[in-house]
Amino acid sequence: MNDIDQKGVTEEEIDAAEKLRSDGRFADALAETQTLLCRAKDQGTRMRLLFDVLYCSTQLGDDRLTDEAIRELEKMPEPQFSRVLAHSIRANAEIDLGRPHNALSILDISLETGYFEREDFRTHKYELYYFKGKALERLGRWEEALDWLERAHSTFPNEASCPDETTRRIFSWTETEILFNKSRCMCGLNKYQEAHELAQQAYERSHGAIKTLALMYMANCKLMNGNFRDALKLYIDIQKQLPCRTISIDRLEEGIKRCREQMELRGTENKPS
Repeated sequence: MNDIDQKGVTEEEIDAAEKLRSDGRFADALAETQTLLCRAKDQGTRMRLLFDVLYCSTQLGDDRLTDEAIRELEKMPEPQFSRVLAHSIRANAEIDLGRPHNALSILDISLETGYFEREDFRTHKYELYYFKGKALERLGRWEEALDWLERAHSTFPNEASCPDETTRRIFSWTETEILFNKSRCMCGLNKYQEAHELAQQAYERSHGAIKTLALMYMANCKLMNGNFRDALKLYIDIQKQLPCRTISIDRLEEGIKRCREQMELRGTENKPS
């Protein structure tokens, strides 16, 4: 894409809207993207913005906007590929909206097309694998989920196939999400030490609220593994970082309560305060 399209939509403006999306601010990102789409005339620019609309509209459950974006994409070159990619975006939203069975059906159809075997579609295949692992994790199919999540990780886009900074940032965030998903799978398999190690990896690569969330995962793993003293120390560290958008205060307080109850039952002395 040119640095600026015929009506003055710049790469920086698109990057700013996509950053809002990567931060989970879907309504704000959608509003900014629609504004840019009204100005954009270059076909490549419009295609990118339409996919950005899909990422937001599906997460917000706006079927009208989703259908409109898909219809416009189908008028552009490679309409079948656009349809398959749009379906994978919709599948991710189905997972987040609590419908992983629907997501699996959509993803399997997309994978069967074979479109994503091309090297220049590496980032899209990475997403498909991640979405499938995520859907399986939500369904409690732990071993299958771990397999697909590892496939996604092994397909992580390199710099050559993921050239712009915004895309690299989004996929770096996805790598952290893969670690969280793997950690939950290990907990489902009662492998709490392995789950803790994965959460610790997420902690080491994160910052801000996501780092605090990783700390919560680590504390939960310690709790489930019966290491109540260390779990309590971590919960108290998290408590000092409140308020935090990634942390449920009720769950944090429940974790602290359970640790203290178990330590009292075992006659543990010198509890952290």
